[in-house]
Amino acid sequence: MACMAMAQAKPEVKTVLNYDKNLIMGYTITYEYPVEDIENAVVERLEKEGVEGSKKKNFYNFKGIKYNYIWNKTFDMYIQFTGSKNAGTINMILSQGYDNFIVPTEDSITTAKVYEWLISLDLDVQNYRYNLAMEAHKEEYKGIDKELSKLEKQRTKIEKKIKKNADAQLKFEASRTIIGENDLNVDTKKLEKEEKKAQKLLNEKNELEEELKKINDKIDNVRSDLNKKNNVISDLEKEKPKSNTLQKSKK
Repeated sequence: MACMAMAQAKPEVKTVLNYDKNLIMGYTITYEYPVEDIENAVVERLEKEGVEGSKKKNFYNFKGIKYNYIWNKTFDMYIQFTGSKNAGTINMILSQGYDNFIVPTEDSITTAKVYEWLISLDLDVQNYRYNLAMEAHKEEYKGIDKELSKLEKQRTKIEKKIKKNADAQLKFEASRTIIGENDLNVDTKKLEKEEKKAQKLLNEKNELEEELKKINDKIDNVRSDLNKKNNVISDLEKEKPKSNTLQKSKK
């Protein structure tokens, strides 16, 4: 599956460029997921937890926040996402305000909590990617189901036309001219006209039955696609990532 877990990433302390392009010591971790997914998952999580910020110069700035997962004090947090479709890196800098940046090597308690939080983001990204995949499959399922409904309506219309044709043939045969052995006064023009009508009704029947066969074949194929997609969704549901234990433990 696309959101399948990779080997656990390890956070570390690293010197990074901050939003003013000054070298600052911060925290970093790299995940083997597309950087866009990592960014969206992390921002989505923070928003759900009531942590709001703004983006400036490739950094998300969260000023004057209280976020107990990392620190039980009010602080500023700066997060940057870099990478590609193959892997993404999270760079994070903390400040006590007014650019009074925290030195990770001098605060082992905060560093340990930041490491724990950065590692916990793996499940957030997994769940984000899982939800994207599930939503895409469900949308495809809806599209296939809609196509099936459309084909079934077309089939109903054809079946009504076939019944109408059959009724017309019965009515025609009931009034069609029958020539007896001793009937000498045969109206050949009338017979020709009736023969043409009979042939027309027969041709119409054959065309409708052929059209019905094609529709039924399409319906069988679409139903097969629908069953396959349903199986994909069922299998995907079994692979749903676990909930984030870090978030759960803080509730």
